[in-house]
Amino acid sequence: MDRAGVRTDDYQLAYRLIQALRTSGIRPVQFSPCDIVPASMPVWFGSPSEVESWGDPRGVGCTIDTLDAAITSAFAGEGRVINHVIFGVDPGPRPGLAWITKNRMLGSLQLESVDETINTIDSILESLNPNCHTIRIGDGARTISRRLVNVCLARGHNVEIVDERRTSMGSRHNHAASAVRIAQKKGIRTSEKMQLNPSEGEIKEIQRRSRSTSGGRVTIPKSLAKAVAVGRMDINEAVQRHATISEFNHIG
Repeated sequence: MDRAGVRTDDYQLAYRLIQALRTSGIRPVQFSPCDIVPASMPVWFGSPSEVESWGDPRGVGCTIDTLDAAITSAFAGEGRVINHVIFGVDPGPRPGLAWITKNRMLGSLQLESVDETINTIDSILESLNPNCHTIRIGDGARTISRRLVNVCLARGHNVEIVDERRTSMGSRHNHAASAVRIAQKKGIRTSEKMQLNPSEGEIKEIQRRSRSTSGGRVTIPKSLAKAVAVGRMDINEAVQRHATISEFNHIG
C-alpha cells in the first residue's frame, strides 16, 4: 500500500490521519467529505459513521484514539505476508510503544500502563499475524522495564533488552518517538525472569506522583509506593487505600 485516502469532515481526525499515514510511509490523499473516492484508491479512512453511511468496502472507520490500529489493520489487510514485526517499548509510567517491519514504520502510541502496553502488542500481533516478532524493551525506568520483560516472557514473546542511551532526544521526552528508536536498535536477547527491586529514586517518584494524583492531599508511604512499583496495584488504588487507612485511624 503506497497511498491511502482521507475523507472526513472531522478536521482533527483528518490532520492526525495524515500525520500517521506519513509516519507509516504511506502517502495520504485528502478528499472532500462529498467527494467520491476514485476506484484506483485502495483504501480510505474516515469516521465510523462516515464509512458506514457510504457503504464502501474500502472505507476504514476510526477515531483519533484508534487510528494507529486502523492503519495497521488496513496494512495487514493487503494480503501481504509479514515476515518479522519488531516492537519497541520505552518504559515509564506511561510507556511508549512502536512497531515496525524491516522497511516500514507501522505505528506508535503512548499508553497508560504495563498491562495496557502488552495487551496492545498482543492485539497488534493478532491483527498482523507475522511469521515472527521481537519485543525490544528499553532498560530505563528499571523496575517498569523489568515488569515489561517479565510479563512479555510469561506470554511467550521473544524479548530483547535495549540500552536506552541516545534513544531520548530533546528536553521534552516523547515516549512514542523513543520507542521507535528502541525498536530500531539491536538489544540483548533474554529468557530469564528478572527480579523487581525498586530503587529509592523510583519509590520517591511514585510518592511524588501520588501527591499529584491526589491533588496534593496524600503522599503514600514507601510500602504502598513499592507495591505500585512492582505492579501489585496502580497509583489510584494506592492513594485510595492510604486515604481509607488514614480516615479509619483518624476516627479511631
